[in-house]
Amino acid sequence: MAEILLLNGPNLGQLGTRRPEMYGTTTLAEIERDVRKTVAESGHTVRCLQDESEATLVRAVHAAADCVGAIVNPGALMIAGWSLRDALESFPGPWMEVHLSNVFAREPFRHNSVISPLASGVLCGLGAYGYQLAALGLVHRLAQDAARSAGPAGSGPGAAVGAPGPGHGHGLGTGSGAGRAPGPGAT
Repeated sequence: MAEILLLNGPNLGQLGTRRPEMYGTTTLAEIERDVRKTVAESGHTVRCLQDESEATLVRAVHAAADCVGAIVNPGALMIAGWSLRDALESFPGPWMEVHLSNVFAREPFRHNSVISPLASGVLCGLGAYGYQLAALGLVHRLAQDAARSAGPAGSGPGAAVGAPGPGHGHGLGTGSGAGRAPGPGAT
């Protein structure tokens, strides 16, 4: 089975008890369970890791080169996690960034991310459900990629997927490169 990395950064191990008015009462274990259920229908498994240390997260990204995609909540490392950013830049598959809270409705220092420009998609402010939506988006992106690599519509095993091409549909996964968003001037 193809494996997806679910990576959570500093303080996310405290979900359920840390600032429930901001982050909700869902625990990280419950989020991991829900993501596993969400991707199981498409035949994927999930490798989970949460750590307070950026170095451990970087090593996990490097060790996950065999994963087909990733869901990443860098927590506050989104602001200055340059080592994590560099590791994610070399990750071979698409990946989604998730934040429980709407970081753009919070303190101004949270409005700039060093991580987000590299992500295939970014979800924020949707609480724990954002992880499930990220999982659905990632699985859809993986199906799109498989259909594209199978060749023109109607010519390969993945052709029946019927995924929209770049620049069409919902906007998930329309970037170029290995899991990166479109460059300047792209739609």
